[in-house]
Amino acid sequence: MTRTYRDINFTAPLSTPLETDGYLAPDEGEWRVVIFPGTPCNKLLYTRFLRTAPRGIEVVVITRPGFGKGHEQAVLPFEEQVKAIKPFLGDKKVVTMGISYGGELALKAALDFPDEVHGVVTVAALIDEPHDYALTLEKLGGEAGIEPYVPNRWHKVRAEIAGRRDQIGPLLDQLGTLSVPVEVVHGDFDALVPKSNAEKLLQYLGPKTQAAFDLVPGGTHYLELQYPRRLHAAVQRIIERSEP
Repeated sequence: MTRTYRDINFTAPLSTPLETDGYLAPDEGEWRVVIFPGTPCNKLLYTRFLRTAPRGIEVVVITRPGFGKGHEQAVLPFEEQVKAIKPFLGDKKVVTMGISYGGELALKAALDFPDEVHGVVTVAALIDEPHDYALTLEKLGGEAGIEPYVPNRWHKVRAEIAGRRDQIGPLLDQLGTLSVPVEVVHGDFDALVPKSNAEKLLQYLGPKTQAAFDLVPGGTHYLELQYPRRLHAAVQRIIERSEP
């Protein structure tokens, strides 16, 4: 049966509070999945995921800080980005799911909110670097003759990709202390983020995460569109592993 969802608006309690929005597929069950989209952040990519979500699990997709209406600049610190999900913590057990750039944030949220986040699913997580051609496109946006014509949205993407490089090392070093289950999902036909990113992530996850790797045959970078039920299954495995 198709799930329904609705638009939501909320205040992200960053150091400087920021109005943003998202989608909510409500449910009275005790579990909630909170999704960190990639970059550029676009909640519209998750409508199929929302419609196919199983009953018993509430789903929230946030428009990340920097990409909401009126957000002029990217918000680069991981710590600030994960504060955006605070309004959705406390009343239910939470699984964070991060897609691409959002994979780092889903892991960071589990470290920052250990009492509320009970598991993590990363999907095509950008842990190391994208494919070479994607890096070339990123650098092209900064060329003197091209930069004035690049939309602000793309400038924010470039800022996020560059800004993560100084933060990813310290984050990876902390993952050995993570004690909630983690599912690492990656497509073997991902044209943006190579599967070596997933393999690197698995090397840093500590034994308490009992990390599982799901390599999706024919899977692209957009698994939330291509195989949403496969991601729902990953969430269900997290729930089963986190409960006594």
